[in-house]
Amino acid sequence: MRIAVGGIEHETCGFAAPSRTAEATTLMSVARAVRYGEELHSLGDANTIVDGLVRGVRETGHEVVPLLWIDANTSPPVTRESLESAIEDLLDRLRKALPVDGVLLSLHGAFAVEGVDDADGEVLSRVRQLVGPRVPVMAVHDLHCNISPVMEKSANAMIVERTYPHVDMAERAVHAAHIMARTVAGEVRPTMAVRYLPLLWSAARMIDAEPPMSDAVRKLRELDLRPGVLSASIGVGYQWIDNPTVGTSVIVVTDNDESQARRSADELAEWVWDRRSQWQRDPLTPQSALEQGEQLGNYPIVLAEQGDNTGGGAAGDATEMLRLFIDRKLVPSAVLYMVDPEVAAQAVVAGPGTEIDILVGGKSQPLVGPPVPMRVQVRAVSNGRFTYDGPMWTGVVGEMGPSAWLEQQGVHVVVISGRHQPVDLAFCRSLGLNCRQMRYLAVKSTGHFRSGFAPIAGSIFNVDTASTLSHDFRRLPYTRLGRKMYPIDPDVRWDR
Repeated sequence: MRIAVGGIEHETCGFAAPSRTAEATTLMSVARAVRYGEELHSLGDANTIVDGLVRGVRETGHEVVPLLWIDANTSPPVTRESLESAIEDLLDRLRKALPVDGVLLSLHGAFAVEGVDDADGEVLSRVRQLVGPRVPVMAVHDLHCNISPVMEKSANAMIVERTYPHVDMAERAVHAAHIMARTVAGEVRPTMAVRYLPLLWSAARMIDAEPPMSDAVRKLRELDLRPGVLSASIGVGYQWIDNPTVGTSVIVVTDNDESQARRSADELAEWVWDRRSQWQRDPLTPQSALEQGEQLGNYPIVLAEQGDNTGGGAAGDATEMLRLFIDRKLVPSAVLYMVDPEVAAQAVVAGPGTEIDILVGGKSQPLVGPPVPMRVQVRAVSNGRFTYDGPMWTGVVGEMGPSAWLEQQGVHVVVISGRHQPVDLAFCRSLGLNCRQMRYLAVKSTGHFRSGFAPIAGSIFNVDTASTLSHDFRRLPYTRLGRKMYPIDPDVRWDR
């Protein structure tokens, strides 16, 4: 059997700071990985959804029909033209490959473009229109997906990651590929039910290694084991865009049993909704987190600056944490990473071993705080190219752009040019910075940093600063959600 594999992945941040340039944002301008056609045959070993799809199809003995894969960094909405270009490229490759026995797609699930709230639904519906109703179409989504009725109508099955950090990307994709293999063999007939909850889920409560998220994963595994259930998923949503698709969803796929799919989806949705207060967390200031960390006495204390998470669409140049470390003389410490291409370029020109005066951060918008004046030693510079070796992105090549490791009296700062969050220790290690020797660490990340930093952390706190991606949902400028949402409206009700 011939299984087409491809993907267009973009997490769209509607509240991100505007670009520093006047150029329009396109998929290609924010892409971190692009593979065309036969290039997909080289995939299969890394922890990405597309690698898992390719590996899963091979494991089941079927032929991989490669389309294209565009994996883009989180950014403001891209242009409608770039979406159309990507879809037409995908469809053209699929059209030339017909007939195929199935289509497997990697779609983030929270993709919007200018004038299109639901770009993932647009991709799925156009693929469905091309291949017709008989060819199974399945998609694997990021945990932070905003599922829509159009997506539900267009796909035979949707599978969502379960972990945060997303260490199970390839695993969930292999799971989808095995369902596809059984489907094209006539062994099963996927039947899907989706429920949409008026719930905004706090990112600090998505960490699967800790309760309550670990309880949710356990519930999903229990459902998986029930006879007739092929897959169960929870999409916790991506909240930093103002459109009607935003919110939590649950998905259950059964083997040709619509009644069981509906009952199981209702059960799972009710389980989540009954615990809605557990998925929330009150804001925590860096100062309070430090006090708690010092009381515990477990070092290094890791402060996750979730509001300036570059992986979620923030600019990555908020300065509150850096000023705090300097003012309190918290040493040895490191701030990872400050996105400041001007300072990075200045350090690269100066070279290792020199001392330079810089103004770091605070350049994207007034909200993130003023730049911090520093006189630093340039400890190391880099072109920013390295390979991740932590469990989330093992084997994936990272591109930080011109970068530098800087130090001022025991406060270390890694400055990069591209917007990337610290996922594991590999990049710091490539510069020569040993994070294990730090007493305090500030990371511009919400959850993915745990992939590499949790094993070395003494204590971890997600903190809220004056930055773009507020985790106090009442402060976000929503106008288009189209329904009341918890916890903004604590009295909202969910009806099946």
